[in-house]
Amino acid sequence: MRINWGVKIIIVYSVFVLFMLGMVYMCTRQHFDLVSSDYYAQELQYQQVIDGAKNTSQLEEPIVIKQSSNSIDIALPASQKSIENGKAFFYRPSDASKDFTEAFTSNNFRVDKSKMIPGVYKVKITWTESGKDFFEEQSLYISSLK
Repeated sequence: MRINWGVKIIIVYSVFVLFMLGMVYMCTRQHFDLVSSDYYAQELQYQQVIDGAKNTSQLEEPIVIKQSSNSIDIALPASQKSIENGKAFFYRPSDASKDFTEAFTSNNFRVDKSKMIPGVYKVKITWTESGKDFFEEQSLYISSLK
């Protein structure tokens, strides 16, 4: 049996329409997290981040982030003794519900890993010392929670 060219065109268009409907369905099922819900307000204050990163680069010692079996140990330089408004923001790029913030007031502090899941986090550390703002961002891979 021979198929007419008109029927072939209808089959091609039908397959194309079914493919497009499938793609639309898959796209609507995707979930996208914004980096931040108030990204515009944060963008307006980004100069503070730039200044803080510049101040951090001028420190004699680097910031050290170490991972132990059940905690994350963060050590700021020993010269940072009078810390005010210290915050460590743990940003999970793949899931905004796993983001959290820890406040600190000393140059050595510990964060419990029970709030985390294995994978990549970006650690954004901000603090003020003697009226000067500081900022550091490092990637951290949580390998296991044992």
